[in-house]
Amino acid sequence: MPDLPLSNPIMFRPARWKNWNAVVSGKLLGGVIAIGSILLLWYVLSIAVKPWVPTPEDTVVAIWKNLLSTSFWSDFWLTLGRVMASFITASIVGAAIGILIGMNEKAEAFLQPLLALALAVPDPVYIIFAILTFGTGETAGFVALTIAVSPFVSNIVRSSVQARDIGLDEMAKIYRLPKRVFFRQSLVPQLVPALLTAGRFAFALSWKLVVVVESIGQPDGIGASIFHSFRLLRMREVAATAIIFIVVMQLLERGVLGRIEKKLLKWRD
Repeated sequence: MPDLPLSNPIMFRPARWKNWNAVVSGKLLGGVIAIGSILLLWYVLSIAVKPWVPTPEDTVVAIWKNLLSTSFWSDFWLTLGRVMASFITASIVGAAIGILIGMNEKAEAFLQPLLALALAVPDPVYIIFAILTFGTGETAGFVALTIAVSPFVSNIVRSSVQARDIGLDEMAKIYRLPKRVFFRQSLVPQLVPALLTAGRFAFALSWKLVVVVESIGQPDGIGASIFHSFRLLRMREVAATAIIFIVVMQLLERGVLGRIEKKLLKWRD
């Protein structure tokens, strides 16, 4: 009887399906346990800290009311626009600074101490100084968010630039490649994983800080709505608004940015 080749898919298909089912079952079970634990803890707190922690039932009712409210969706789209504006600007500015620091020793000597200082400053400090400088308009929030998020993007990109393959730089010098060709064909492909990581981090940080900025110095938006409900001690509305916004932001981060990252990094598999 002839031996079957090791690459025969018939021999390995059941094992692969078995492993895949085990992984999916494990993740599903872990998710169910985590959600159940959160709901149990939530229910206990709603009894122990009543009325400051609303019950899950009351929160679900408030979530449904918000989903049917036009004022909620106007605040939501306004906040989402602010998130996207700050996220895109901070990503571009931070990536440019990170590439400059990683590629130029003089720029690194000048900007590296400033970058370390910017990373050490708490984010609310930027928000407060921006409000004192520009007032409570859109400019203050935009400037504060850009300054607060950009250093983190720069630090991630800088580390990737400095860890690049120097042999490719030397090869580009030997063949006298134009800077544009070197940047597009050699440097950018090496930075794609870092750029994607920095982008997801910037988005995650941006939407959290936007809510803080709105609660401190904006008359509208999700953050202002949460703070207004808190002032009136409407804790159900606080929890409902926060839950909806967090869920949507997580869907955008994991569903949209996560899929883009998997598609661009598919060559690693």
